[in-house]
Amino acid sequence: MDNDVAQGERPVHGTRLLSALILLPLFILLVLYGGEAGFALLAMVVVAIGLWEFTRLTDQSTGASRLFAVAGGVGLIAATAWGGAAWFGLGVLLLMLVELGRLVVGGGAMEANLRRAAVAFLGVVYVAGPLAVAVLLRGMPGGERYVLLVCGIVWVGDTAAFYVGSSLGRHPLAPRVSPRKSVEGGVAGLTGSIVAAAALARALGVPAAFGPSLGVGAVVGTAGQMGDLVESLMKRSFQVKDTGRLIPGHGGMLDRIDSLLFAIPVFYLWVRLGWI
Repeated sequence: MDNDVAQGERPVHGTRLLSALILLPLFILLVLYGGEAGFALLAMVVVAIGLWEFTRLTDQSTGASRLFAVAGGVGLIAATAWGGAAWFGLGVLLLMLVELGRLVVGGGAMEANLRRAAVAFLGVVYVAGPLAVAVLLRGMPGGERYVLLVCGIVWVGDTAAFYVGSSLGRHPLAPRVSPRKSVEGGVAGLTGSIVAAAALARALGVPAAFGPSLGVGAVVGTAGQMGDLVESLMKRSFQVKDTGRLIPGHGGMLDRIDSLLFAIPVFYLWVRLGWI
């Protein structure tokens, strides 16, 4: 999410817009016409890049920890895509057992190794877990519409938060986590998510009444903002501005998907409960 602009700082609007104009149509086409396998492959690529950024952010300097995180995350996506929900839970359990077992046969200081193992496992669950849920969502009947809906809710909210926060933001939203995020941007982001949910549900043909669509917009929008704050907390803890420079005007992969990491599981639960 992008409600993280300092007062008086002019964001690079043109670069951000150009990146969106190039990448967004490609994403929509892949979701609509790439099938479940194409979406799973996209999720694997996103997870691999995201976990590489996460391990760099958290200074998991040993090759074994970084490779475990990337391979484990990609493997979790593959297991979920071709094995279903049951393999998702089993995959998480196996990842934990493998990493703990690696501590026994590995050398070096046990305390440092345990810390690396814990952070690497956290990274896999944090990055790959929600995207594995996205794969499950895509595999549902009408799943391509659900994926576009949840992404649209989050990204419209992100855009509203960024532009309102950068131009009108005056009151800090969470000063301990990110002093540059504003209440004005947060309110605009939540409003944008609610409006987007109602409009996109109708445009995409998602069978949702007006009231429930507003509800899912509010809940998913709130979850997305929480995901953004969590990533801001991590970046503040490690004193970095962005997790990478992969996407011009947006930062790294984690900077682009941080809101979705919280929003997707909430939306999936909403769908599974039959509320939309």
